[in-house]
Amino acid sequence: MASKSIGCWFSHKKKKKVNVKQLALLFQDYDASLKEIDLDSDLEQQGPFDAIVHKVTDLMIERLDGNEVAAQKMKDFESYLAKHPNTVVVDPLLSLEKLIKRYETYKLIQETNICSRDKVIQVPTFTFIKSKNRAVILKQMKEADVHFPIVCKKNIAHGTESHKMMVIFNEDGLADVDPPCVAQTFIDHNALLYKIYVIGDKYHMVERPSLRNFSKSEWTTHKTIFFNSHNISSGDSQRSDLTKVEATDGDAMPIDTVIVQTLTKQLYQDIKMTLYGVDIIVCPKTNKHYVIDVNVFPGYDGVDDFLNTLVDCVMAQIKQFKAVDRDICCDLKMAAKTNSVENGHNEMKILNGIRPEVHVNGHMNGTTTNS
Repeated sequence: MASKSIGCWFSHKKKKKVNVKQLALLFQDYDASLKEIDLDSDLEQQGPFDAIVHKVTDLMIERLDGNEVAAQKMKDFESYLAKHPNTVVVDPLLSLEKLIKRYETYKLIQETNICSRDKVIQVPTFTFIKSKNRAVILKQMKEADVHFPIVCKKNIAHGTESHKMMVIFNEDGLADVDPPCVAQTFIDHNALLYKIYVIGDKYHMVERPSLRNFSKSEWTTHKTIFFNSHNISSGDSQRSDLTKVEATDGDAMPIDTVIVQTLTKQLYQDIKMTLYGVDIIVCPKTNKHYVIDVNVFPGYDGVDDFLNTLVDCVMAQIKQFKAVDRDICCDLKMAAKTNSVENGHNEMKILNGIRPEVHVNGHMNGTTTNS
């Protein structure tokens, strides 16, 4: 019998990306068994688990849309995790909730030290649009320093609808806005997107096609362009009129890997996630780096050793958590002895602040990343 038990839950769509059978074989090398969780059945009868790897974002969004079945599944899952605080969760539900809404994600990144204080990386100016009223939208854009052309994206950053976007070039184009959505200033980047796939304290970077430059005056009167970001920047995307590079654009700016390392370290602390992706562009005129999207548990296309790295990361978190538990036991025993001497009885005092952050049910380990 395996010494560790790992639970996993993925949607049917995610299973097309994650080879569960191969994942199970890799866990066996660590003397750990992998079991698919059934959220329609009693979780108590399926556990206990040393760790759970999942992507329940579909269920979280369905719950937001009022789906009662999804809401019950999430309630049961949350209840199980609350009763088993020693289970390592990849990734904590509280962290996922921060990233499924673009506006909240952009605010989070904007408030990090590397963005707000150090100016190492930025988020293109943005605003949350709830109305189709042109005057209201223009007022919001002015207050948030958002300028045409703008990219309008659904606020929910997950699911097929999240890929449907538009570029609006002028005030007339605001009639096409489909609220609720996030409007973000478009930054020229010579049609090159850098996708950063993060797995714990490691990352893998790939280059993808992206939208062409739109800053020339000829575009100011252009009608709204509707596009699907998946078709623009997926692993098998080909260059098109929307993603072509003009001869006058010059070479795309290379990304600064030091900035990427700094960003992933900061986000590892701030968003408390193990599996996520970051989309970065570089402005050719200023060399400024911009985060334009963050994705929960992306497809990791082009990352050949993804499953191996994932297994290594999960097992390392379990090991670290066990080590922290041993340290806590030692600290509590010492506290008990001290209190016994001081108070003449065996009362054990729980010392606040002894335990470092551990990536368990909504918390993250305090390990410094080495991306």
